[in-house]
Amino acid sequence: MSTTPQHSSTTAATDVAVFITDLDGGQFDRMLSIALSQVAAGTMDNDAKGEVNIKFVFEKIPGSSQVLCKHVLKFSRPTINGRASEEASRKTALNVGKFGRLTLAPESQLAMFDRSGTPMPPSSPQPSTTQGNPSA
Repeated sequence: MSTTPQHSSTTAATDVAVFITDLDGGQFDRMLSIALSQVAAGTMDNDAKGEVNIKFVFEKIPGSSQVLCKHVLKFSRPTINGRASEEASRKTALNVGKFGRLTLAPESQLAMFDRSGTPMPPSSPQPSTTQGNPSA
């Protein structure tokens, strides 16, 4: 039995438009746009059904608050002589924030570095901004 609190809210934590745009540095968004347009055009031109499939597989990245998101885009568009299909599979590392919010960058940039610019381990507390000399 897990003692980890679960997100039970019905509000969405991840902004889907931003999530799609973040995948593969914007290339997934571009490929999806092309696939949707080609399938729609092929469907209209050839009076046959087309199909677009998206699959996401998540794996935890050990020692971090990140997941590796494998994203697969498959589409099949009707042609005059049958069907044309394509498939693209890529991976993007994403940060997992409060309530499972997926973002390309951590929700708090301060959590990434200490005051000197040295990367901080994921479990370290954030440095205090009221102590010490910032120019030191």
